Amino acid sequence: MRNSIRTMALALAVACGNAVGHSDDREDGGLAISSLNTPDPVFVSGDTVSMQVTAASSSALRRARVTLNGLDVTGAFAPVSPEQMTGTVTGLRPGINVFEVRAGKDRGAAARLTIARARGPAVACNIASFIGAPLPIPNTVITAVTPVAATSTVPAHCLISGTINAGRIGAETSPGAPVSRYTYAITWQARLPDAWNSKFYMPGGGGTDGSVPNTTTRLGQGYAAAANDSGHSNSVNSDPLAGGSASFGTDYPARVDFAYNAIDVTTRTAKRLVKIYYADAPEYSYFEGCSMGGREAMMVTQRFPAYFNGVVSGDPAFRITKVGVWATFEGQQLAALARTRGLISGFGVPFANNTFTNDDLQLVSKAVLQACDELDGVADGMVSNPQACTTRRVKPVIEGLLCTAGKVPSCLAADQIEAILNIYASGAPNSHGRPQYARWMWDAGIAGCTSPVDCNTPGAPNINIGWRLWNVGIFNPAFVPQVSNTANGALNFASLGGGAIPLLFATPPILPAPTANDGLANLIMNYDFDTLAASIFGTSAEFPVSDTELLNVDDTDLSPFKRHGGKLLIWQPQTGGPFSPQDMVDWYSSMSRRMHGFEETQRFARLFLMPGANHCGGGPSTSTIDPFSPVVDWVENGNAPATLLGTAPAATPWPGRTRPLCPYPAYAKYAGTGDVNLAASFECRVDRRHHGDGHGDGEHDKGGDDRDR
Repeated sequence: MRNSIRTMALALAVACGNAVGHSDDREDGGLAISSLNTPDPVFVSGDTVSMQVTAASSSALRRARVTLNGLDVTGAFAPVSPEQMTGTVTGLRPGINVFEVRAGKDRGAAARLTIARARGPAVACNIASFIGAPLPIPNTVITAVTPVAATSTVPAHCLISGTINAGRIGAETSPGAPVSRYTYAITWQARLPDAWNSKFYMPGGGGTDGSVPNTTTRLGQGYAAAANDSGHSNSVNSDPLAGGSASFGTDYPARVDFAYNAIDVTTRTAKRLVKIYYADAPEYSYFEGCSMGGREAMMVTQRFPAYFNGVVSGDPAFRITKVGVWATFEGQQLAALARTRGLISGFGVPFANNTFTNDDLQLVSKAVLQACDELDGVADGMVSNPQACTTRRVKPVIEGLLCTAGKVPSCLAADQIEAILNIYASGAPNSHGRPQYARWMWDAGIAGCTSPVDCNTPGAPNINIGWRLWNVGIFNPAFVPQVSNTANGALNFASLGGGAIPLLFATPPILPAPTANDGLANLIMNYDFDTLAASIFGTSAEFPVSDTELLNVDDTDLSPFKRHGGKLLIWQPQTGGPFSPQDMVDWYSSMSRRMHGFEETQRFARLFLMPGANHCGGGPSTSTIDPFSPVVDWVENGNAPATLLGTAPAATPWPGRTRPLCPYPAYAKYAGTGDVNLAASFECRVDRRHHGDGHGDGEHDKGGDDRDR
């Protein structure tokens, strides 16, 4: 019997364009303070700002006192209704300003709101301003300092480019390879806006990095930003005989740069440049990333807990070496299907792309919905209670799809059913039956519809392809067995993962690993699984630390980050692509046990699951979210996000649908009445049976093979 042990208040997260500091305490009169400034409510150019205060009653509003940086400014406000007053406040100083509202002059702050007033640079944007200043990292070279004029999307700023340890010659990538392929540098850039909000922002990368991420995203909000290529270049450090752009994995220092060192040295360098340019250090620092950038976000909370105040980690590659082992298992499962069907390319490689048609994956998606859609209280095309959606529920429905005669679009072959169950529920066992990774989370986003009018119809061409892009590859109707020189397309084990698994995750690197003629997929599909699974823990004289220890960021003791006052917001798509969403839930549950339970953990770290969403978003999901504004509000104003507001994009069955994304272990449960397309019709609930309490008593607080659970 489901036991709802806790109902979390539904308070939709701060959306972009609205900034509110609030109190839910009745003794404080339900006071809230917000900025009416536009276009950015928390970043202003001058010394004035329009503000609003609301209260739960007229008497509470009359008692309210407002301060700016400790000085009483209540006199600037006038009532506009019995429970609301507004005013224009002057006296903002350049930098960070703190508004507080109290339920009386002798009471503590009931609500707080920080507003940044823009400040300009203290020196000119030219190389002379920086070239003579001491920088914290040896072998740092500033290669260019360029004033950038404002455009319609990017404000005026100073672009500083540079390198660290440029010209370092690493280990040879393959016999006879040009030295340029293994000559390395950490390439970085910093963008310092003419109107600065006294904060610092670093975006994470993606894939195996190799290029500098976009550093303009937050410039319009006043953030100074910096990023790096993680110590190698995809265009320069690429060897076609050694995994292509993953060939840097042959060099141990390049592995270290990729794992954490490049972010460390870039952060310290960039903050020093900020101090030089503005004659002041950042008041707050933030890191945000998805995928590999999500791994980097989690990494800074563990290796560098004092570097960033707020961290947003989306769909993180936090156990990436184990993901590589699982991807190998998946590739070998699909290779077996391809061989059985004679799907062998002109290269002589099993062609996994065509082992499942779009119709096949849509059948699986519908089976998951049939088994689990109503577990959140309503049939709405989304699995919002994923921990209750066990293999025990889903397996009989999928097995009911078994073809009784020949294979037709309305059924699945026996070996297809076996492969799907193995991929999702086995945890990639070795020859001794020991799972090497987490099970997967059953979710309808394995396929799903891309519009309201072409949904779940026979032969529907427009299925969501996010999951298959990573795990199977796009179906190719023109493929001719033994003739088509067509390479496998699955990102997990054929291209991106196909290079990273043998070159970066394995120690020593597995060579040769040719990219031509589908060589990477061929290597992964035929390599001994037990040997590869063990290789991610390997060390040698040249590689004294395994890549598992370097890259995986699954420490459950986040005490240093918590003591620093850091806040961590993780958002996790339930379908995903390369990474198991259940692995994140398992880690978060383990971390919560280490940190004394979910309630204590949620004081500084919250996990939000996103039903139906593919890797880093998309899919049949309410996947359009703003996770950054809530973490800023949490850090600066103490308002922990009760929910994130998710909105369904256009390419879904229900464009514009909204949902509360709840902090795990809560999930969005239908309230029993109201429009299922509106977030207000749902409330965040915790089901103790499936989620536990952070102390290990939930049904899914278990590892291993889930094929019978």
